[in-house]
Amino acid sequence: MNKQLLFVEANTTGTGMMAIRKARELGFEPVFLTERPERYNGLKELDCRIVLIDTNSEAALIDWVTQESAQDRDIVGIMSTSDYYIESVARLARHFGWIGNSRESIAACRNKVIFREKLDAHQVAQPRFLAIDSMEALMEARSSIPLPCILKPADDSGSNHVRLCFRWDEVEQMTAEILAIKHNARGQATARTVLLEQYIEGPEFSVEMFSWQGQCFVIGITEKRLTGYPYFVEAGHLFPARLSVNVRQEIEQTVERALAAVNYRFGASHTEVKWTPEGCVVIESNARLAGGMIPELVRRSTGIDLLQEQIWCAAGKAPEWPQTVEYTNYAGIHFLVSDVLGTFVGINGIEAVSGIPGIAEVAITAQIGQKVQPPQNFSHRLGYVIVEGNDYEETDKLISQVHEFIKVQVNQHTGSGV
Repeated sequence: MNKQLLFVEANTTGTGMMAIRKARELGFEPVFLTERPERYNGLKELDCRIVLIDTNSEAALIDWVTQESAQDRDIVGIMSTSDYYIESVARLARHFGWIGNSRESIAACRNKVIFREKLDAHQVAQPRFLAIDSMEALMEARSSIPLPCILKPADDSGSNHVRLCFRWDEVEQMTAEILAIKHNARGQATARTVLLEQYIEGPEFSVEMFSWQGQCFVIGITEKRLTGYPYFVEAGHLFPARLSVNVRQEIEQTVERALAAVNYRFGASHTEVKWTPEGCVVIESNARLAGGMIPELVRRSTGIDLLQEQIWCAAGKAPEWPQTVEYTNYAGIHFLVSDVLGTFVGINGIEAVSGIPGIAEVAITAQIGQKVQPPQNFSHRLGYVIVEGNDYEETDKLISQVHEFIKVQVNQHTGSGV
């Protein structure tokens, strides 16, 4: 009998379906637990058992696993590639004795207010912050809130409702909008709490790490590029980032302290930071693989398959890392977005860039006829191009060429959103 590996839902872009395919390649029988299989493009084509279940019910998940175990199913572990389900995964892992982080650790990463409080207690550099759970609390705190400031929900994902506010009326409007959201994109009750943060100037990076029994192994640092101002949507990445030895070491050490503050012990983590004149400032830590195809950039640059390692980790197998990570080349990604509101018609310039040496992959995820808009979160991205270069400069130039030649074609119309 094959060893079964459970997946509770998945992200809808990037590694979600890839993880199921990879698990099968590694010899596991993947079992996908989902409430809505139609949400996932390509799921039906995978060699995977699909179980319809209320994935927002911990009791239902426990009952199902208990029944499976009673039938002598050899279940070796559980995981999810979706931020929205990693707390449930942590609870089930603890309940059934599988490898995984504690639910307290995951909750601290999922809830940005708890995360900020943990970092405060361990004196890890971060923005000044304030948690708001009502409009009355916002008004009482008005005199202590400097502008501009960042507003974000305490417990959402994918840059949803994250915005830089310059005026007090913007703060009021965004706070009211976030507090009014009772359920997230997966139907889960929200914390209905707003996090107001000091706006930090400086280049942004993410640190990709992998932990086993509390020991961190640094995979590398990704340079992040944003779009959608005053929203914060990732427009592209370049791996590895070009940094001095001293800056790189401080960033890595700061992130290690942040992960220790939340007692993160197992698996991949993706921590976003900014570099300032005062040093490294932690923005947030995600208790999962990076999104935005960063694991693919890592694989192309280092040969390390983070998705594979995450699967092995969920199954209880310790990673086997080299003494140091070797970067054989550089890899970058440019995401395709629309500058205007309208209907997606197509992409121009694909042929022009496809013949350029170093263009590794072109993917269009948008459908002709769908409504598009200037990006406010990750779901507004329409495709991507991955490039590979021998050094930072060559890779950066390739990304610039992609940006120059490829144009999103939209039938424009007026309106406030889609």
